[in-house]
Amino acid sequence: MNGPAPLEYNADEPQYPQQFDWTCSACSLAWLNRALGIQHATDELSAAEYIGTPENINAQYGLMDGSGRVLVDRLREQGAPAFNLWPTWDQAYQLALSWPLLIGGVTWNHWVGVRSAEAGLMELANSAEGWMNVWSTLTYNDWSTLGPFACVAVPLLRNFPPPQQTGA
Repeated sequence: MNGPAPLEYNADEPQYPQQFDWTCSACSLAWLNRALGIQHATDELSAAEYIGTPENINAQYGLMDGSGRVLVDRLREQGAPAFNLWPTWDQAYQLALSWPLLIGGVTWNHWVGVRSAEAGLMELANSAEGWMNVWSTLTYNDWSTLGPFACVAVPLLRNFPPPQQTGA
């Protein structure tokens, strides 16, 4: 029995500047789709449409559910085993050491991709570099000031499902 193909992840996938002030979550989803090799909703407008305009994302409010739940739903529809949570800095940092993330800060009012974590910083795929003085990295101080943060994590399953055990 064959399981789902493992996702390949390119942390260096470029992030493009957003065209509209309400599409940061769509840009983040499009970046993650491209980074995972998903061939659907790979640009700002197609990702916004895929998220669902106007019921899930719109020009007045941006992403309607700040938990990222609809982003999880869209990733799962495309075969990515995503889940969402409201982590602490330490929890999000630990996840970012191994998995790609999307994070959205409530005070920041912005969603970005997290490429990786290193040396106490989260490396970002930020479609609005410079927004509230955050460019391509996020620090603990930024997290504390701009949160709380919702997080969408995508486990990179290399050997899933595990091989079946034989014998006793």
